[in-house]
Amino acid sequence: MPPPTPIPQLNWRKDDIEQDKSLPPINWDALRRYATTTRRQLAGVDSPCRLSPEYNKGGLHVVRRIDFEVNLQWLARLQLTPPTPESCQGLLNEVHAMAAVRSRSKIPVPQVFDHDATGESGVGVAFMLTEFIPGDTAMDSFGGYEVHHGETPAQFRDKFHAALADIQTEITSIRFSKIGAIVVTRDGEFDVGPIPNIGGPFDTAADYLEAWARTARFPYKEATIRPRTPAHLVDGCRSWLGASRSKTGPFRSSTRTSTAATSIIDEEYNILSVVDWENAFVGPWELVEFNKELSIVPPAMDGPLFKETEQWMAMEVARADYVKLVQRAEEKGHLDTRLSTVLSDEALQAFAHAF
Repeated sequence: MPPPTPIPQLNWRKDDIEQDKSLPPINWDALRRYATTTRRQLAGVDSPCRLSPEYNKGGLHVVRRIDFEVNLQWLARLQLTPPTPESCQGLLNEVHAMAAVRSRSKIPVPQVFDHDATGESGVGVAFMLTEFIPGDTAMDSFGGYEVHHGETPAQFRDKFHAALADIQTEITSIRFSKIGAIVVTRDGEFDVGPIPNIGGPFDTAADYLEAWARTARFPYKEATIRPRTPAHLVDGCRSWLGASRSKTGPFRSSTRTSTAATSIIDEEYNILSVVDWENAFVGPWELVEFNKELSIVPPAMDGPLFKETEQWMAMEVARADYVKLVQRAEEKGHLDTRLSTVLSDEALQAFAHAF
């Protein structure tokens, strides 16, 4: 038997998870049994396991490492809310999206070994068991947000942005004829199905946006918004929707945006894996954005408060540099220029940010 592989020290919580009152009721013993059974079914061996005392928690999930006795680690990623039809369908869509990206690209995505999208396994919540990637997210690395406030260290910024450009270019090259959630058919093929809480699939961007608007919660009601909106802007929106209704696919796959929170890195800021695919879907090109680190508030949204500060101008330069990285990735992959064209369109970027 090979000697145990050292597990890197990650920026995870080390307090007693059993005392974390913010977590839903989770049967950890049932999770261990489930992992052992899955391992037996996949490898044909009985391999006891234990859960790491360390854990990490985000807005929607909690994760713990699963340590087997054969120098093998998995990751348990569990939802933080009790199962609902929408959340369970969302997890299933995430599993299918990860499978599609692994199948149709070279993007490093953790392998999913098993999942419970119903919450009926006895664990108490919906979850998935995945490959364990020995690294922190870029957001959690180098001291975490409290130290770097979400900014990539200057010495790694160019390399990290180039890697994000490659990933975004490859993700958007995975295309489907309709807008919706990625699903796996009974024949094992990838297709597009309805998006939880929105519906679909949709043939055009306009159809999707109208369905989204019917379910979205706005801070003001239409009776308040419409009198405040200049007539020419209302007419412009109607004209844009009318034009978009004739725009059919193919549409691009997306994780909304690639961010420091979804990229697992090593100590040299090389991306080891891309995680957290719960928001992945096939969407309109009009919603493609820069990564969060290059996000800016469009001048039109700032109105009279907008000023061309040095910081704003530096961000414009950084965004232009990122577009060049995307163009290089498109050329290297012998792809069309759809992504770089969308990122270069200021009007589309303003719309995507507002959305």
